Amino acid sequence: MNKVAGDIEYSRFIIPYRVYGCGDKTIVCLSGAKQTMSAWRSFISHFNKDYRIIIFDMPGQGRSQIISGDLGVSLQEQVDVLNHVVKFTKTDVAEQKYIIGGSWGSIVAAAYLDKYPGIFNRVILGSFGTKANMVLSSIISQVQEYISEGRGREIAPLMIEKFGKYIPDSLKRQIISQFDSMSDDQFQSFYEHSVFVTKMGDLKQHINLSRIDVPVLVIMGQYDTIMDLFDTKKSTQLLPYGEFRLIKGVGHFLHWEQPEVLSVYEEFFSAELAAGDTYSSEHKCCS
Repeated sequence: MNKVAGDIEYSRFIIPYRVYGCGDKTIVCLSGAKQTMSAWRSFISHFNKDYRIIIFDMPGQGRSQIISGDLGVSLQEQVDVLNHVVKFTKTDVAEQKYIIGGSWGSIVAAAYLDKYPGIFNRVILGSFGTKANMVLSSIISQVQEYISEGRGREIAPLMIEKFGKYIPDSLKRQIISQFDSMSDDQFQSFYEHSVFVTKMGDLKQHINLSRIDVPVLVIMGQYDTIMDLFDTKKSTQLLPYGEFRLIKGVGHFLHWEQPEVLSVYEEFFSAELAAGDTYSSEHKCCS
């Protein structure tokens, strides 16, 4: 497998990145909060023969470093980091460019597409939602309590219990191992992120979804306990070319839980609009 690895120094951050595969079609992958590049292993195995795939650790996650300033990283800073990665990896000049975000990564992707229109051809927003439901709000409060009391390593079992029941045991162990090896700074960064999410409220007030004028697949698992189905469908309807798809039998982690979801991604990325075709409201909400 063709692979390029390195670090990008940008602003007050050091961002580790990897490029897999080669070709004219490029996919940029954005992980959820506290997920590392390793979350995309099965995705890379599925797509690297036909696509060039970009993965990286956002500041405060994995091997990334915050070399100065606050341990909290704002949404705008994350958008700026993504923009720099896109330019550094020359993704912006690729013939076909796609982006996929999972959970918080889908929020960063949407915010980027609002600020930088015309870069990507197709977009997948996985486990996407613009405001916390009651379950997520409760988890955020408990995460903050655990970190404040120095009990950060109890977060992984909490996450698995609340919204990770359907992932394989091997990936549950991976999440637990990740939190066991996190530094105090990384826990503090996670705390700052949770406070930031709470203060932001409804992200539709900060992201203009109507400006994202490319085909977008919003995908959600049937058993996702922390995303609000009503809000996600409402958000999809604000996208000019948005399509909502509910995947039966899976929860928040989508292809982690059911590898067949990778075929749903592939179908969407490889689809082309017929000449003169447009995305009408009939395409928008289906399951």
